[in-house]
Amino acid sequence: MILSRIAESMFWIGRYVERAEDTARLLQTHLRLLVEDSSSEIQTSANLLALMSVEGVEEPTHLDLLRLLAYDRREPSSIFSCWAAARDNARRAREVIPLDLWECINTTWHQLPSGGFGVARANSFLNWARERSAMFGGIARGTMVRDDGWQFLSLGRCLEQADMTSRLVASASVSGGAAQWPSVLRGCGGHDAFLRTYRGVHDDVSAAEFLILDARFPRSIMHGLNAASDCLAKLAVDDPTGSGRASQARRQLGQLRARLEYADMHHLVAHLDEEMGAVQDVTAAVTELVTRQYFAAEDQHAWVTEGTR
Repeated sequence: MILSRIAESMFWIGRYVERAEDTARLLQTHLRLLVEDSSSEIQTSANLLALMSVEGVEEPTHLDLLRLLAYDRREPSSIFSCWAAARDNARRAREVIPLDLWECINTTWHQLPSGGFGVARANSFLNWARERSAMFGGIARGTMVRDDGWQFLSLGRCLEQADMTSRLVASASVSGGAAQWPSVLRGCGGHDAFLRTYRGVHDDVSAAEFLILDARFPRSIMHGLNAASDCLAKLAVDDPTGSGRASQARRQLGQLRARLEYADMHHLVAHLDEEMGAVQDVTAAVTELVTRQYFAAEDQHAWVTEGTR
């Protein structure tokens, strides 16, 4: 096993880079919906901030969304803060990170916008943010040894991907139902794959089924849960002493997978907020168990205390 501080840094690098990409996808989906229907801008903006656990903003507009979720360095959920935190963790794990991967993270942080921007520039920035995350993933896959560091990085990305896809799926519910699913599918990068799978038929049940249950699609919730369970299994092999909490984490993932797989889809779609909230609760619980098992030498929230300068 690698040192606990290195393992923790690798885990959170994976989570933060994935969160930056998925936040960009969520914002693009929301801005696309606003173009189609701007009559409920304040309500849908408030719902989106609630989905991202951002509080204290009264009657938010799309400009507030861009500020809070894109470039505000004081907001922990923003794309800027995610890349800054990823860079902080990469510095701590510099001894095990390939040079190309460090340069990708460091360059991205230096190129982040230092000031605000409007809707006209938003789409270009969000595309750039997605491309940088994709570059990070490609470099990591092409240069990293498949050791424990890779498993922790992958585990963090898989848990974050499942969590954020659940928020994208829930956004269809708070934005207005079936009419919003095409935008949600595009936000997940799965619109074309969905059309090929379901032969062009659009309805809320099939779209939800695709994004939640189709493990063949790499951004589905089920794919993320399966991949996270596989990472935990490989880490357990390398660390036979870590049987308790690691097994409990895998058990919680398995129970969630069974809950989703055997659910009646019409009931699931009718209770999207509750079901997607359960996904987020489980990913948070698994994160806590992984923290207590593998990162015990560190305080659970120590990774947010150091700022990038």
